[in-house]
Amino acid sequence: MSGNGHRLIAREGVLILVILLISIPVTYVVFGFLLSLLFVLLFSLGLILFRDPKCEVPSVPLAILSPASGKILSIEQTEDPWLSRPAIRVRIKISPWDAHTLRCPAEGKVMNQWSSSDKREDFDRQYAYWLQTDEGDDLLLALGMNSAAKFTRMTIRSGERAGQGQRCGFLYFAGIIDLYLPENSRISIEVGDLVNSGTGILGQFAHMHGASALVEK
Repeated sequence: MSGNGHRLIAREGVLILVILLISIPVTYVVFGFLLSLLFVLLFSLGLILFRDPKCEVPSVPLAILSPASGKILSIEQTEDPWLSRPAIRVRIKISPWDAHTLRCPAEGKVMNQWSSSDKREDFDRQYAYWLQTDEGDDLLLALGMNSAAKFTRMTIRSGERAGQGQRCGFLYFAGIIDLYLPENSRISIEVGDLVNSGTGILGQFAHMHGASALVEK
């Protein structure tokens, strides 16, 4: 199944790339080759930063997909600071060279959303989204920001339904994603693994019926 972010370039970067592309011939005519070369380099960098790879959502029952592309920094039993419950926290680091498109880890309804500067001392600010599946499983997706230079654009809102692997936002620069899962979730990744947004499987919900063996990484 394909996610809905199948374009090659993220919509958040289209205007920026158009401006950079137009600037190349303009600066060449007005200022010369060297300055136009700078805009060529910026345009090339923009193509990398704003790429939006096609997403083929894996058909695995009860799968929990990675919401972002990056590296698994940690997996630990902890307390969910937003829903006040025991949970498994999977922390993903997005580098400047990873694809920055964010996708929903599971299908369900967005129950609530928060923005806070004091929930966690690790970050200057966090944006959190509570997603509940039709089976009643709760997931908490939190985006950590450490400087004013980092921006995010989320396209999901409280009360809306979200599909598994659906494009739900874009993180303009590097950042940290925390995914708080039910404490009985079956985790299939390890610290240091690289995962892709909307296609990487982090684990599965633990239900009595419908659960299948985890696919290998």
